[in-house]
Amino acid sequence: MSESMGATGLKSLAQVTRFSVTKRTIEYDSQARKSVVCHRGHISQIPDFSKYSPTKSISELAPYVSPTLCAYPLQSKYVNQQHYYQNKDILEKHYLTKKPHPVSLSQLAQYFDDSNTLTKQKIVNSSRFVQQELVTRIAHKIHLLQTLPFNVVNNFHFSQVYESYYNIFERFRRYPTVKTIADNDKFARFLQSILSDFNSLNLPHLIMGALECRILDLYPPQKMDEVISSLLRARISRRLIVEEHLSITANYQSGKKENTLVLGDIFQECSAREFLLGAKAMCEKFIQDMYFQGIKLPEFVIDGNLELKFYFLPLHLKYLLGEVLRNSYEATMKEYIRLGLKNPEPITVTIVSNDQSFMFRISDRAGGIPHDEKTIWSFGKSKQLASESLNNFHKLPGLQTISLYDYMYDRDGGKPTSHPYKFTSLEPVSASNLPHGHKFEKPLLGLLERSSRYKLGIGLAMCKVYAEYWNGDLTVHSINGYGTDTVLKLGNLMYHTDKLQLDKV
Repeated sequence: MSESMGATGLKSLAQVTRFSVTKRTIEYDSQARKSVVCHRGHISQIPDFSKYSPTKSISELAPYVSPTLCAYPLQSKYVNQQHYYQNKDILEKHYLTKKPHPVSLSQLAQYFDDSNTLTKQKIVNSSRFVQQELVTRIAHKIHLLQTLPFNVVNNFHFSQVYESYYNIFERFRRYPTVKTIADNDKFARFLQSILSDFNSLNLPHLIMGALECRILDLYPPQKMDEVISSLLRARISRRLIVEEHLSITANYQSGKKENTLVLGDIFQECSAREFLLGAKAMCEKFIQDMYFQGIKLPEFVIDGNLELKFYFLPLHLKYLLGEVLRNSYEATMKEYIRLGLKNPEPITVTIVSNDQSFMFRISDRAGGIPHDEKTIWSFGKSKQLASESLNNFHKLPGLQTISLYDYMYDRDGGKPTSHPYKFTSLEPVSASNLPHGHKFEKPLLGLLERSSRYKLGIGLAMCKVYAEYWNGDLTVHSINGYGTDTVLKLGNLMYHTDKLQLDKV
């Protein structure tokens, strides 16, 4: 192995732990110097940190020097030299040998038999499936992260995701088997805590990690897009399984004895027209925030199948339509101002449907899209665009300096502990421990409802992943100098209810 990790790094987290701490520290020292442009000749020399802060003495800088030169985050429980042995004995031998189970929507909604009746045994069986399936699925995604080069997974944001995934893995595998309805009620509260604690920050951390790796040339953009897409699809599937179980638990607790909805409570009948009007209102507020109240707004036209109603996950439909439509509104207003037009050009949405899918075609006359095909679908983008996006991510309210290490507090004093993971798997970190201003309990809404000041540049890439998850697609047809048609296609869930799929509906 060479003295420096270089851009390719070590092939997996498991590999790096086979080397001594001294060797690893030397390698990381070399990498750290490269990242801050501090080559001083011999590899063992310490970078001169004082020249980057001439007003501070080396004694003031000392607390920051050690973490910079350390091969692992000092507060990390799972990214360290001891982790390899636990990883090999537990994750590799016992969990990676198991395969996740593809499931259909009807299986989740009907709780694994053909009847609509809610029984104690059906609820208990569902909880056991959730526990066993999620620990297996998260184990395989941990392994995916481990196969990345070490300087990718050791990126601050990817490290946060890795810590979070392993935290979830440990909490699930240690949780006692659910045997009774009372056990299930406790398990439901446990699931709710996982959905709302620091693990909800994984979505923005994944995107920020991809942007930083693009800026630093740590991983090929195409491969990074594949990794992010895979992790996002898996994330949607895990949350879907959890939320379906929480839904049937709530139904049973309320005294409901029969499931009358085909796809369960988390899927609702959505009016295409009403969701489009909701997206229109959000976009108009966005434009007024960008410019000023009273600015002329584009005429919004809906045609086609105006009466269309279909079962879907409301939050995802709101995100998809809102994000795609906002691009058209923003481009239309910029073209209106650039050309000094009397009125902005109209925006037209055409609704089309058949037995298998639904389609929304958003048409504008905003001059076309200036970026190439690779850029608009990539999470990495060019280095310049990635830097701009990352800068805006850092400004998002509640996300400026968030680290999951900040959430590990003593119950009594409220001060950071010397053992970051004091809470056991049965005492998860409560959402009440999150700092004031935490806005990402519902990450998609946090991204969708951001201020116009924070242009992230990943909207279309995110929407494409979500559209493909729902057996659909997102395409863009642009004519330079005229306008753009953005076509969002979504699968008809009633058509796909019995199809067994993994990390997809």
